[in-house]
Amino acid sequence: MKATIGMFRSDSLLFALVLVLLSSATAFRQPLRKPEFRIKTGQVDDIGRIDYDTKTGDYIFRWKGLDGTEKRAIFIPQWKAKLTVTATVHKTQKGFRYTYVLTNAPKSPQAVVLFELAMTQEPEDVRVSHGWKFWGVSETVVGKLASFSTYKGLPLKPGQSLKIEFFSRFPPGVVKCYAAGDAPIMKVPEEMPGELEDQLPKGIAQSYLWGWTIGPIERVSLPRLFTDWQIAIKEGWVKDKKVARQITKELRQILQMVRQKRSEEVQKRVRTLVQFVRQNRKLFEPEAQALLLLTLPYLTGRLRGNSKG
Repeated sequence: MKATIGMFRSDSLLFALVLVLLSSATAFRQPLRKPEFRIKTGQVDDIGRIDYDTKTGDYIFRWKGLDGTEKRAIFIPQWKAKLTVTATVHKTQKGFRYTYVLTNAPKSPQAVVLFELAMTQEPEDVRVSHGWKFWGVSETVVGKLASFSTYKGLPLKPGQSLKIEFFSRFPPGVVKCYAAGDAPIMKVPEEMPGELEDQLPKGIAQSYLWGWTIGPIERVSLPRLFTDWQIAIKEGWVKDKKVARQITKELRQILQMVRQKRSEEVQKRVRTLVQFVRQNRKLFEPEAQALLLLTLPYLTGRLRGNSKG
């Protein structure tokens, strides 16, 4: 399709962006990733061995039992599901309303029973569909997480979606999220040798799916927003690379102006950028929209308030 060029004037500065009309109405959304941890396969210290089943994605642990015969145990990982997370945020009079849609792909090999979101404060007015429940925010080895999981024995099966909604007074930033598949506890015929047991994943970081989304940030800042924007680009939340690069340049200039205390120029730049995003929402996934339409004005608005004070 033919590209059009949009030129926006911010005081004496030109903000030029190349707009590419996308042929696809929807962009590919990155599913949550498997943990970086990998189970070591093959022979383990002459004690036993671990084999990977390419058809099922499970791991077979083998060792010589006390009676001299081979013993086997199957480990089914909790990272097999194909789960995507979409987050949208809306400004309210009291703060921000967050909505998450979790979708387990139709051909996902595993149901999902747990979703956790990095968050430092308890959300308010929490609503969860599909018979799931919010269990609170607790400290974990990977930081504070808000936990949502099945309550009435209803895992999120392949092809199903569920919605999580809550209110927070804090604006959105990029945060990590985790999810666990519906996997049975590993059954062993007898005690497994410690050398083999040591190869099993331990804790959230090694056991769960993980990915990036947006969530309430208590200590938000412009440098943090700039870093979040880089993650947004890598996640594919900006559908055109040229637009992504131009906005990166614009955010860098805004950050520099803030450091130079050029408040009026900052406000004009931000208004121009916000106007562009609003007029071209199709170029941005909702997570990227939230960063530019909500968090950026929130931060620069506070700067304006401080300068008046």
